[in-house]
Amino acid sequence: MTVLYICEPGAVLRRDGESWVVTAAPERGVRNVMARILGHHLHAAVLLGRVHATTEALHLCLAHAIMLAWLDRGGRFLGRLTPRQNRSPEPRLAQYCLALDPAARLTRARTIAAAKVANAAAVLRRLQSNRPGRAELGATIAMLRDCHDAIAAAPDPPALLGAEGMAARAYFAALRDVFPPAMPFAGRARRPPPDPVNALLSFGYVLLGLRLSGLIEALGLDPAIGFLHDLRPGRDSLSLDLLEELRHPAVDLFVLRLCNLAMMRPENFEPDPDHPGGVRLCQDDLKRFLQLWEEWLDKPLPEEGAAAISPTHLLRRQVERLAEDLRGGAPYRPFRFRG
Repeated sequence: MTVLYICEPGAVLRRDGESWVVTAAPERGVRNVMARILGHHLHAAVLLGRVHATTEALHLCLAHAIMLAWLDRGGRFLGRLTPRQNRSPEPRLAQYCLALDPAARLTRARTIAAAKVANAAAVLRRLQSNRPGRAELGATIAMLRDCHDAIAAAPDPPALLGAEGMAARAYFAALRDVFPPAMPFAGRARRPPPDPVNALLSFGYVLLGLRLSGLIEALGLDPAIGFLHDLRPGRDSLSLDLLEELRHPAVDLFVLRLCNLAMMRPENFEPDPDHPGGVRLCQDDLKRFLQLWEEWLDKPLPEEGAAAISPTHLLRRQVERLAEDLRGGAPYRPFRFRG
């Protein structure tokens, strides 16, 4: 999936025939061309901050079924342009019926939450292998195993969410000791993220969720109707459902790698003027992060009982598995990370 990120302040996404052209802010009345992309080479475009798109460019996105998303400068999702999908309505009708069936919804919620917790434990096992003296990691892994079993046997959504929340708190508490001193992590915090590690985690989750929403719509499903996440206006609950099993292996390990290899440092961040108390990447470092992120998405992730698979291919496969499940085919099989 080729994704175009535009984050240069004042840049404009334009149309030139069947191609997109990105022009920089004018200097002495002249707009220099920063990039040119053929229509069939692009799958999505993400505009961050003070970036604009012409009406003609929007029309070209719609003609080529390309998702266009807007994020603020700090990486928070604002909205997206969704092309019309020439697909049958039956998959969405099946999705709605299952979402309204308490038993069917609970079954899928258990599957998703259990995979999330299992993958959290697998990530900690990988970290533990490089830190054999950290007994607290072993204790947290054991606790996550108990939470996984509680989720699998949860009789109702409150019990499931209680076990899932307990696992999430324990997991992020364990991460406090694995980030380097130069990039401390006191625990998960957002809205706004108060430190560089949380800013990177939040940004990575948003970018991964955007890809999932686009794939879900392309396969004829409704990203707003999920099974684990409650319905809420403006929230892509189904995208968040699929994001859960991928957060820790696909995003957290990436952020940890950036910090441990000093590819991201405190000086790469600045206060976020739009969200007091929060931080965001500096302009040049934002571009570097996006480049590293796209490279990471092509690196294989190990999977239990299967060949390693890159996040790019993994996202599509999981959405296809879910679509098959909702159509009455094989039950959904989540991704299980091999730690």
